[in-house]
Amino acid sequence: MKKKLAIVSTHPIQYQVPLFKELSKKNIEVDVFFSSKHGLNSKIKDKGFNKKFNWNINMLDNYNYFFSKKNYDDVDSWKVSFKNLENYLKKKKYNGILIFGWSNILYLKAIYLAKKLNIKSILRVETNLFSTNSIFKNIIKFFFLKYLFSKIDFFLFIGKLNLKFYKHFKIQNFKLYSAPYFVDNSFFSKNKTNHKRNKKIKFLFVGKLIERKNPLLFLKLAERFKEKKNIVFNIVGSGPLERYCQKYIKHKRLQNVKMLGFKNQIELKKIYSLNNYLIMTSNYETWGLVINEAMASGLPVITSHNSGAAHDLIKHNYNGYIYRNSGHLFKIISLLSRDKKLSIKLRSNIKKKIKQYNVDKTVRSIIKILYKS
Repeated sequence: MKKKLAIVSTHPIQYQVPLFKELSKKNIEVDVFFSSKHGLNSKIKDKGFNKKFNWNINMLDNYNYFFSKKNYDDVDSWKVSFKNLENYLKKKKYNGILIFGWSNILYLKAIYLAKKLNIKSILRVETNLFSTNSIFKNIIKFFFLKYLFSKIDFFLFIGKLNLKFYKHFKIQNFKLYSAPYFVDNSFFSKNKTNHKRNKKIKFLFVGKLIERKNPLLFLKLAERFKEKKNIVFNIVGSGPLERYCQKYIKHKRLQNVKMLGFKNQIELKKIYSLNNYLIMTSNYETWGLVINEAMASGLPVITSHNSGAAHDLIKHNYNGYIYRNSGHLFKIISLLSRDKKLSIKLRSNIKKKIKQYNVDKTVRSIIKILYKS
């Protein structure tokens, strides 16, 4: 008999959609419940990117979905919900419900309804033990999550740090299933990287221009190497710090920096193919899916140890670099700018690793849970 899976998500997210499509190809009846048309409606402003846009890839093809009658513009608000979710869940008698967090009414309601209606609850989040909160807030969060996790049946862990997080809360092994974080590798690998056409070495930043992403460190790198004529620093992204970055570039006369602005998915994959390295300067990332995107595009990545993906995807000096501090980062960039052969070595070791991070393992884990007696 065909199993039925409900999925609740705030809005269509480019990283989640491939999972919805792949699950729908299997012998599973999938329904996705969205609270917002964020990313599909150009009238809605994204706070992080500080602009209105529509994704230019197919976000709603090949799977069944429902939108809340009330559209929630602010997808980061705790108020996000889906009014008639209980009626939908009762009507179809789902075997499982996949939930992507606990930060709003939608997700908490889904956890509550799963318990009430005897539906298997499956949680997938990025969270790890790194925290910038006060001790008091961390204590409150610990007891809240301890209680919440007691109501959830199964947990999908995206990587080593996420698994460590669940182990911290004493989640039993039989409840834990591997679901490595992934992007659509085939989408990003279609543009073949050609580094021979350009003699310059291009370092790339991709992300929202916000404090946590630390674009200023990227600019300080450019400042440090501004006398090197063979190095270019490209910034893709927009956000609240965009004007500040522009002023910094002008004030420091950084002719080696190009601000390319926000780029949608189709343009972004072309940009990856025209650069040599991705640098992730974030102060903290639970994962950092731009690392997956870059590696799928054939780019070696230089990232801090504060990104979750670094612990799973990057082996230092083998397929990328993990820096400890800004001084260490400067040394790595200096090394890469002098030795072009390093890029060839690093790129040759990327493909095997990134191939392991695809949709298949997550789909298999969800199917196992649905058929588990």
